[in-house]
Amino acid sequence: PPFLPLPRMFRRGVLAALSTRRALLAGGAAAAVASYGTILYVNDDMDELRLPAWYRSAAPLAESERAKKTRLVVLGTGWGAMNLIRKLDLDDVDLTVVSPRPYFFYTPLLAGSATGTVSHANILEPVRKAVVSNGQQKATYIQGACSDVDFKGRTVRCRIASARQGGAGEEVVDVPYDKLVISVGAQPATFGIKGVKEHAHFLKELEHGIAVRSKVLSLMERASALQSTQGKGSSSAGTASDAEIDRLLHFVVVGGGPTGTELCGELSDLVKKDISKSFPDIADRVKITLVEGMPRILGMFDETLASYAQAHLESRNVDIRTNMFVSEVDGTTASLKHAKTREMASIPYGMLVWAAGITTRPVVTNLIRSIGMENGQDSRRGLVVDEYLRVKGIGDGSVYAIGDCAVSGLPPTAQVATQQGKYLGRELKREFARARTGIAETSISPVSQFNYTDKGKMAYIGGGEGVVELKLPAEKPEVDYNFWRAIHGAVGEPRFAGASGFMIWRSVYFSMLLSARNRLAIGSDWFRTSVFGRDITTPPQVGIGATAPRS
Repeated sequence: PPFLPLPRMFRRGVLAALSTRRALLAGGAAAAVASYGTILYVNDDMDELRLPAWYRSAAPLAESERAKKTRLVVLGTGWGAMNLIRKLDLDDVDLTVVSPRPYFFYTPLLAGSATGTVSHANILEPVRKAVVSNGQQKATYIQGACSDVDFKGRTVRCRIASARQGGAGEEVVDVPYDKLVISVGAQPATFGIKGVKEHAHFLKELEHGIAVRSKVLSLMERASALQSTQGKGSSSAGTASDAEIDRLLHFVVVGGGPTGTELCGELSDLVKKDISKSFPDIADRVKITLVEGMPRILGMFDETLASYAQAHLESRNVDIRTNMFVSEVDGTTASLKHAKTREMASIPYGMLVWAAGITTRPVVTNLIRSIGMENGQDSRRGLVVDEYLRVKGIGDGSVYAIGDCAVSGLPPTAQVATQQGKYLGRELKREFARARTGIAETSISPVSQFNYTDKGKMAYIGGGEGVVELKLPAEKPEVDYNFWRAIHGAVGEPRFAGASGFMIWRSVYFSMLLSARNRLAIGSDWFRTSVFGRDITTPPQVGIGATAPRS
């Protein structure tokens, strides 16, 4: 009968489906392995390919065995510190990490977290993941702040929060070291301008991004509420003027570098894509102003790219004021002075974000003073280091400085800190491994000098566009040279602007995320934002410079 062949046909279909599924799974696995290998290669992390933690984990070391290892103390959990820690073999060193911040956060996406493009929780990487392996404590983390260093006694003095009831006060502990790496970063510079510290928002730490997002959304809600009271018979005392609503909806960003430019781009996206839908009554009154003291924004970029970025931002209703310096800030108004004509101007604002530079942290200033100018510490910008990243003025060479707190003749960027951390981590790993095997320190060959490779600059400018300036290798093969020349038609560094720049910006920063969890979470955030938009619910700010909501 005609129905008898059906079971055989069904079995063939099932087998064909299973075969296709296996092929897809195998292809997906191969693609994942290839992608992971590419990420490691591009980011110079091939030496992080190791056996699984469960396979190479050994029993915890006894105290006598731990005492034989070199004591390394790392201050900070930023780009330099985390990349250094990842290069170490924790079986060969007694590592202690000291930082008030128990996480590393991905600074290139900080502006995106301030507008809800990505979740702030997804740009974090806990420090404990770096010091604990397969349930075993491989290193020590102390949540505290370094207050002083005794270079002669080789101890670090740390302040930690008191465990006493009520949480008031601090406790002081001394941490001994054989080698010390200072990677505490920098803090926002106010240049002594009156009112900046009291009234401006900063964009340097994760909590700054959370505070900026909360402020933007709370201002939108307040302006919408005031708008709704107009023309409804409210008393004159309770009716807001148009000027007050416009002030609340005016966002001023000071600093035309990558941070300020990217924040303006993200804010313009927020306004055009999300505020316009959720606050249609006031969306067209939102104003964004970017203030820059130099003749143009993105001064470290090629002038053509900077001009493109400025024209693009202006097309998205961002008012860019160059050659303007902030002279004073109060709670509602910023006073500006023209760099050339010295003319004064005053602009009312609802929120002012300060992204105009960085300066040394107090602990670094104290360390510079304690070492002394006569010993080589003659810079106010940070700890002066030699070609091996050793702090000058420390005779035994046991102290290093990397990242924004170090003066090495290089710009204070995440790219520099990352390369310094990887370099120093590899050199210390080699030294610690030879020390554990019993090779005398005097037989250890001198470490190679640190050589920085500038890979370029990138910035997001809103509307799915970016500007990218790549740096070709100093010694590039002829085929690469011809390839780039074929693309750009002239000898020079490859530059991209527009959608292509945005694709490169997003791809490169995605590959630089430290973990697969971060990549999956950030990819999900980007998909969610593009499909469903940003969350415009004002986040709670209890414990971050705000009071609890009243019942």
